[in-house]
Amino acid sequence: MTRMIHDRCGMTLTRILRLVLSITALAGCVSDAAANIILNPGFENGSGADAADWAEILGGPSGFVRRSSVSPASGDFAAHMAFDHIVNPAAGGAYFIEQNQGANSVNTTLKYDLRFVAKADSTDFTGTNMFYQLLWLDQDASHGGGVKGETLTSLTSLGLNTSYQPFSLLDINVPSGADSFLLRFQVAAGAVAGVANGMWVDNVSLTAVPEPASWCLLSAVGLLSLAHRRRTGSIRNPLVTTGETC
Repeated sequence: MTRMIHDRCGMTLTRILRLVLSITALAGCVSDAAANIILNPGFENGSGADAADWAEILGGPSGFVRRSSVSPASGDFAAHMAFDHIVNPAAGGAYFIEQNQGANSVNTTLKYDLRFVAKADSTDFTGTNMFYQLLWLDQDASHGGGVKGETLTSLTSLGLNTSYQPFSLLDINVPSGADSFLLRFQVAAGAVAGVANGMWVDNVSLTAVPEPASWCLLSAVGLLSLAHRRRTGSIRNPLVTTGETC
């Protein structure tokens, strides 16, 4: 009888260990599913005005795009793109920062959530528009190459103002044939004299909607259910009395 009790205690400890390992695996699945695939999402890494993993592109003579420490939403830096047609020529232009990731950076079987915070230098949007653009690409040309899908959204139409506020695009379907993406934030300036404006962007994230975590959770529930049934069966064993403890 004593040996049977010891055996039962050992089995109980083994089940507890398995439960702990299952919970740890579940936590790992949730973490993986929610991982941000944007590189340098807060623009903290870089050299001077150049943010690592982002391309700053000047499409006109009267503005700039840079990593700036003047007004971050959090941390020490944010991206700032702006134009000035007060002291510079009133020439049309596009000023943007973008991240273009390589093949196999996204999974077409998953949905994604895009989130970021942004603000404008001024709410006078005369002669300008500020927006974000998400392009889904076939980088390895396995499906003909090129752009497989696009989302272009005006932030001025969504109420962009001079205070940081969150913006998001949720449950994004990756188009068939896409294996990567390009994310762009842009200030488009018309050839209008006497105006100046700009946009700040910070805390960018693109995360997979956690369907994989759901599968992990179902697996963990199944293990817990199995452990419960086995434990119930051992308690009903007539060779072990209810007063015995480990």
